[in-house]
Amino acid sequence: MIKKKSSKFLSGALIGATLAVAVGIFANSKKGKELKKEVKDKMAEFYATITPKLKKMKEVGEKEYKAFINKALADYNKDGKFDKEDLKKLAKEAHASWKHLKKNL
Repeated sequence: MIKKKSSKFLSGALIGATLAVAVGIFANSKKGKELKKEVKDKMAEFYATITPKLKKMKEVGEKEYKAFINKALADYNKDGKFDKEDLKKLAKEAHASWKHLKKNL
């Protein structure tokens, strides 16, 4: 029961992080409203891709989490879904989410 609640909470936390990252990119993007939906969809897709992998990680420290995010971003962006500026912002926001996620991993 606790594991199920923890899993649901982690999923909710990741969704929340996705929205926070998306808002951060939108607020700082020069392209603004034009890319809002496109970036939001890419962000959601990225987090949907990494969520199952994060759930499988038994013990992870901040260093391992950041390395995981960097590798996941590189793998996810092989086809150039994000430009360099947005990719840097996404990485920064994902790294910053560690403080919130570490409580649930």
